[in-house]
Amino acid sequence: MTGASPQGQQRSGACPTLLEYFLPEADIVVTHKIVVMATPEVTYAALKRADLAKSRSLLMRAVIALHLAKLRRARSRLRLAPLPARARMTLQNVEDYGEIKLAEREGSEIAIGTIERLLNTESLFTRRTPAEFIAFDCPGHIKAVGGYVVTAYGQRRTMLSYEVRIRATDTRTRRRLFLLDALTAPLMRRFSRQMLRYIARVAERQCAEPTYRQAT
Repeated sequence: MTGASPQGQQRSGACPTLLEYFLPEADIVVTHKIVVMATPEVTYAALKRADLAKSRSLLMRAVIALHLAKLRRARSRLRLAPLPARARMTLQNVEDYGEIKLAEREGSEIAIGTIERLLNTESLFTRRTPAEFIAFDCPGHIKAVGGYVVTAYGQRRTMLSYEVRIRATDTRTRRRLFLLDALTAPLMRRFSRQMLRYIARVAERQCAEPTYRQAT
């Protein structure tokens, strides 16, 4: 691994996951997995293009609506271009929402990061590179990485994993982080599970399409 970007490198026994590379130590770690009845190639494509804002889950729609409202206010206060009225939320446009595309191992793994002052949405929109994300250690902030991993799981099946790692940059912020996590953990863990189910359905619908069956 060279520099601050493991992009394109293949996983191996000696090669850390993107999560481990960008945030090797964490205060909170949450992992979810789901078996997708589709090939890894189809699952990975669905992961990248799935628009979470189109989910029919009432929980997902409610959480996303609240999050978008906060982001719109923050972008307005910072005099940034407004989000479109019909916002899309995919892994292709995470920068619009104050997130950082840290790295991608094409076909197998994607890592998305954030640096934020706790409960300060405007702080998300300070642009940082992946190298700056690794080096950042200013007090009063939390660093988070969300990692998606796609691996083959038997015949025409895939294991889709999602892990979140969060670390506070000082003791006081860490105490506040633990308190916030205690209040919101059940909701956010349920949201993550439903997100994976939605991505799985997008992939499985593609495999069920006649054009896909004919091509294979």
